[in-house]
Amino acid sequence: MRLASLLKRKGGIIPNVFHSAHGRRALVSTLDWPFRKGFSYKHNNLTEALVMAKAFQELAYDVDIINYDSDLEFDYGAYNVVFGFGNPLEKLFLKEARRRPRAILYCNSQHVPTLTALSMQRLEDVYRKRGVWLPASARIGRGGIAEGAADGLLVLGNEIVADSFRHLTRNPIHSLPLCFLKTVEAGPILAERPLDEARRHFIWFAGSGLVHKGLDLVLEAIAAHPDLHLHVYGDFRREAGFVQAYHHELFECPNIHVEGFLAIESPAFPAALTRSAFMICPSCSEGSCSSVLNICGNGGLVPIITAQCGIDIGDFGILVGSTTVQAVEAALFEAGGLGLDELDRRQRASAAHFQNVHSLERFQERMTWSIQDILGRPQ
Repeated sequence: MRLASLLKRKGGIIPNVFHSAHGRRALVSTLDWPFRKGFSYKHNNLTEALVMAKAFQELAYDVDIINYDSDLEFDYGAYNVVFGFGNPLEKLFLKEARRRPRAILYCNSQHVPTLTALSMQRLEDVYRKRGVWLPASARIGRGGIAEGAADGLLVLGNEIVADSFRHLTRNPIHSLPLCFLKTVEAGPILAERPLDEARRHFIWFAGSGLVHKGLDLVLEAIAAHPDLHLHVYGDFRREAGFVQAYHHELFECPNIHVEGFLAIESPAFPAALTRSAFMICPSCSEGSCSSVLNICGNGGLVPIITAQCGIDIGDFGILVGSTTVQAVEAALFEAGGLGLDELDRRQRASAAHFQNVHSLERFQERMTWSIQDILGRPQ
């Protein structure tokens, strides 16, 4: 096997991805998939990985990449800074050394024990109601060493997410609103959306962790209101227990439509955005919920979310006050009370907010600035 092929296998270090000669070296621990296979719309975290590397390139570092779950043994002393998340960051602080590189932890969720505890509470809620325990539909995190020992933290999300880490460290913490993946123009979608009909249509669009992200709450709330329609997008094959527990709501309620997986670069995506006025996600814990960003950033839908989604929604969104069916129903009632003029104002404000605050350019700028600020402080 050629050396280049060996280095690009998952787990190995991919050296000097920009072929530079700055003399300072940074190791970025992240998903190595986009460096091995190229850009993809599969998930926002692939774009995050590329932005991480580019930030260090802009700061004049030679950038090596390692996959976050790698157990590879290597010389940390060869690097000026280690950045990212996962095993390479955690193991750094378990090594005896006379000199260790600067270290910045990239946190893509709330404080892990907090996230896990909230997810377990949601499983208990479902267990009491449906009599089934669904750990595959929760989020159970690991880690924690680097949170208190790193020179600084970059926390994906808003200040609500960042605040979950402030009791752990005296070092700087920067909140980092995630970007959405732009695949369509919001303007034509806003112009074509039939608001009088779309106001009764809601999108639920997310990945794994169906209980963690509150799909059960939305199903129960929408099922009780046959005048409303829910379009459920996702691949549920790995959560068969959830599908069985909520089979009635998913497949027997005429106002709940299981649409399957929706690729954001597909021709079906703009059609789905045009049909609905609202995006709903009552998650119990997120960093910066990428599904909300991708729907609202591309289509200007009005977000109906919990504060725990880690996204600021100004005066255009609707806040779900807690992870209960009653709170979801209250949010649906608020949405239903909006006049057409106010709904139009909110959808346009949503599009403008996400395109400004959550653009790729803003994400890159804030990432680079935050790293520079942390590294510029004394060790």
